[in-house]
Amino acid sequence: MIDAGIHPGDILIVDRALEPKDRNVVIANINGELTVKRIRIKYKKILLMPENENYPPLPIPADMDFQVWGVVTYVIHEP
Repeated sequence: MIDAGIHPGDILIVDRALEPKDRNVVIANINGELTVKRIRIKYKKILLMPENENYPPLPIPADMDFQVWGVVTYVIHEP
């Protein structure tokens, strides 16, 4: 998530009560593993964007074990 300003060692503040909206940065649970991605929601389809040009977008098919764990609201950078 380098291009979103999130770097290794940063602390993320996450609101689990928020409903994710298009272009939010989220913590997603995919097949039991947590990941930080920007969510794109279009025409009832979900795509997770890595915000790093070295990695491809991840489409989320309806049958995938997926849920949004929370929405990132703040990033605290390590000095």
